[in-house]
Amino acid sequence: MGTSATEDGPAGAVRRDVWFESGGVRCAAWLYTPTAGEGPRPLVVMAHGLGAVREWRLDAFAERFAAQGWVVLVFDYRYLGASEGAPRQLLDIGDQLDDWRAALSYGRSLPGVDPERVAVWGTSFGGGHALRIASEDRAVAAVVAQCPFTDGPASLLSRFRSSPLSVLWLIAAAVLDVVGSLFGAKPVLAPVVGVWWMPAFLVSPTAIAEASKLMPAGSRLSPRTAGVAARISAVGRGLSPTVETGGRPFRPSETAVGRDTIWGVMKGPDGASDSANAIAARLALWLPLYRPGKDMGKITAPTLLCVCDDDRAAPARTTARLAARHDHIQVNHYDGDHFDIYVDDLFERAVRDQVRFLAARLTAPANR
Repeated sequence: MGTSATEDGPAGAVRRDVWFESGGVRCAAWLYTPTAGEGPRPLVVMAHGLGAVREWRLDAFAERFAAQGWVVLVFDYRYLGASEGAPRQLLDIGDQLDDWRAALSYGRSLPGVDPERVAVWGTSFGGGHALRIASEDRAVAAVVAQCPFTDGPASLLSRFRSSPLSVLWLIAAAVLDVVGSLFGAKPVLAPVVGVWWMPAFLVSPTAIAEASKLMPAGSRLSPRTAGVAARISAVGRGLSPTVETGGRPFRPSETAVGRDTIWGVMKGPDGASDSANAIAARLALWLPLYRPGKDMGKITAPTLLCVCDDDRAAPARTTARLAARHDHIQVNHYDGDHFDIYVDDLFERAVRDQVRFLAARLTAPANR
């Protein structure tokens, strides 16, 4: 376990770069710690979704939680972002669940944390992980899952309706990736978001533009990625003004991603973060088998599901149906698609609801 430089956080809190070990690999994290008051404090452990990293708007949520006087731990999964591990951009469901377990163990060991008032917060694919982890960890006091991936078959059906052709391309890439891994080849990378002709995990005409809104201001595209966005209107149309397509170039081989990809390599402002719109394609073969929504009945902690009714990546109707039979699960509905909940008015509504929900469970020792 380790700590590095202190950075400014929200009013009344500081943010530090820390790390913890998971499976012999160091996972990078932000730790928000209140500067005032004494006594054991609640802890909120947070992680992102499919191929995403902390800098993609998780700080906006974490700052609201830290402003309540809670300790907040926001981590990157191994193989992604500032975390270590090779090959880069690999997403292994079992490894990511182990990263959650290691993050909880690390967080509970921190001085000033009340281990009986620990909440898990996950979004998108991480929302599904939060449900799975809470179903096995009965010491968790509260759960927030935002636009959670709950049912692989439902998401696959929704994805197939978006573009059957690109689903077949994605499966072909996944098979090539698995075969190549047997011979030690680098992962075959597939885009996380894309348009109809891409072998992407999430496809819609606006997916790239909507996902780009999560990037911090001053994020830069690699020269190759910027060139694709400039030449192909379907890729570059509607990109957030927070993303720079020109200016200071950088070499993707010098980033944590370690290589270039036509699908997108990004460097954060001041070189503070590296990410890519790409993960190892092999996940497509395992994704339909992952059904964390089935674990909701095993969760004993109060649970809040924030779902967007137009979500095609994590179908809201399936999530609500799985939750309907459980009294301890609250479902809040929002008008919007998968990425809308991270920004603007919908973000304000959702984070306000989440703070209210967590405050009711974390300001006093949790009921067992």
